[in-house]
Amino acid sequence: MKKIFYTIALVVMGITASYAQTRERAGRDNLTPEQRAEKAATTLQQKLSLTADQKQKVQQIELDRIKKNEEWRKADEGTMKGKMEERKAYMKASKDKMDAILTADQKKTLEASRAEMRDKMKDRKGGKGPRGPKPGNGTPPPPPPTNN
Repeated sequence: MKKIFYTIALVVMGITASYAQTRERAGRDNLTPEQRAEKAATTLQQKLSLTADQKQKVQQIELDRIKKNEEWRKADEGTMKGKMEERKAYMKASKDKMDAILTADQKKTLEASRAEMRDKMKDRKGGKGPRGPKPGNGTPPPPPPTNN
């Protein structure tokens, strides 16, 4: 009787966990590029007090960026690695366009927001990448294995 109870409990927990993960991503995946650009522009408008003209220009930049990112995601894995420099240049150009639209105060606020986001991502990852901690973040590298 205990085995049946534990088996049923394990199956229910597994189903619940998998359902929770699919629901979490469902909200983001259903948005079209235009909707995501509008959402990003609205968020920036609230954070930076953008004018209507600035919001429209920011929305167009975000839409271009989102569409370009979708193209890159759909590209073959091998070609994605080869185009890293192209991506970096495009991202820098987008950032420069955004900076041309914003006032000095808005630029400072946006940069502070970006720095905060970087810190959150570092905290989320714990400073560790796929191969362990990165050098220079305060943690010494692990000692080499000893063969005894």
